[in-house]
Amino acid sequence: MSSNHNSAQCAGIREFCRNRYVHGKLLDVYHFELEQNYFNAKRWLINRMVGGYGVVCGLDVRPGDDGCSVVVSPGLAIDKWGREMLVPQGATVPIPVSATTAPPPEPAEQMDCADDKYVHLCLCYHECLSNPVPVLGGCCDETEACTPGTICERYEFVLKNGKAPAVEIDCTVPDLVSGGRINYPALANYVSAPCPDCADDPCIPLANIELPDPSKPCCQEHIDIAVRPVVFTNDLVHDLLVCLTSKKNTQEYRGGKN
Repeated sequence: MSSNHNSAQCAGIREFCRNRYVHGKLLDVYHFELEQNYFNAKRWLINRMVGGYGVVCGLDVRPGDDGCSVVVSPGLAIDKWGREMLVPQGATVPIPVSATTAPPPEPAEQMDCADDKYVHLCLCYHECLSNPVPVLGGCCDETEACTPGTICERYEFVLKNGKAPAVEIDCTVPDLVSGGRINYPALANYVSAPCPDCADDPCIPLANIELPDPSKPCCQEHIDIAVRPVVFTNDLVHDLLVCLTSKKNTQEYRGGKN
């Protein structure tokens, strides 16, 4: 995936500054980057804090034809910093899976002995610099004749040792429902808690993969995609409410993409 640029950082809880245009204002690299960074950071903040992170659609993990790799289908995900990761049609390639493909564990990394036979596949945001252009000006100590003129927002697949943490499905709002009604004070207390910090690792786990015996091929039963977080889009929340209320899902009452 060429060199990793990753100039995009997590949009935390901070003030934002944007350009104020006036007649005759000199626009330089700083101002154009300020413009791009403002809109990117605002969008990523909303993605992270309002929509949430995880898989939006696609990105299924299947065994490769060679029996020793996996293939990820096209799809869309949002990482834990709110950045969009799009795997387009025709861009995926087989990812080799074996005990030697995952990096060695960190010294401080705690892993259950039963997890030794597993790796988990993660999708990570990745930026690449491309399209070199001539440098017509710059700082006095700059000597390069050209520099990349484009930042391509891409992705990379990373294998990590052990299993990914299980997705938490228990209710995190104590006493949310009381007497058959929403306990609004409890809800108000829940949302008034401090805003979550940016995660140290923004990558999204896609699947746990059990390492097969060297003499056997990697099969679908070795792959568990239930560990992936999902983005609860409006369509998905609608379907969940329909299922929980045991109502028949009628398409004419549903908006969205379908």
